[in-house]
Amino acid sequence: MSRAVWWASVVAALAITLWVGNSPMVDVSMSCSKSGELYLDDGRTSSFQCDDSITRVLGIWPLVGLGVLLTTPPLVAALAKRQWVSWLAVVLLVGLSVAGIVNWASYWRVLLFAVPLAAFGWTAIVVQQAGPRLERQRSGSDAGPAGPL
Repeated sequence: MSRAVWWASVVAALAITLWVGNSPMVDVSMSCSKSGELYLDDGRTSSFQCDDSITRVLGIWPLVGLGVLLTTPPLVAALAKRQWVSWLAVVLLVGLSVAGIVNWASYWRVLLFAVPLAAFGWTAIVVQQAGPRLERQRSGSDAGPAGPL
């Protein structure tokens, strides 16, 4: 079950990446939000408009980077099926969320989408921890020693 949650996180990360790539630049540009014009890093106005897609303005590579950053931790956790790898994936996703907060004024604030992925990961860990206990309870192995034979 926890593996299914991790795979769902991978699918969600891919969906988020595709959605971000098709979003308008106004969603990630402070200059668009404040002045309605898209400015380059050196302060000149860009030939692109604020309603152009992020992929059209920034190119494909920032989107590929976002996809790799968001999908790698849940993908590795889904394949590994180890609890420590799940914990590491959650820690990495929380770290990406912090990076999104630090870069709130740029494109990389979209890393804040790692917050729900970290929540999914935490859910996977809870399921992963509860699974063996539930199996033992069902089989009756938690009932203690069987007594003398």
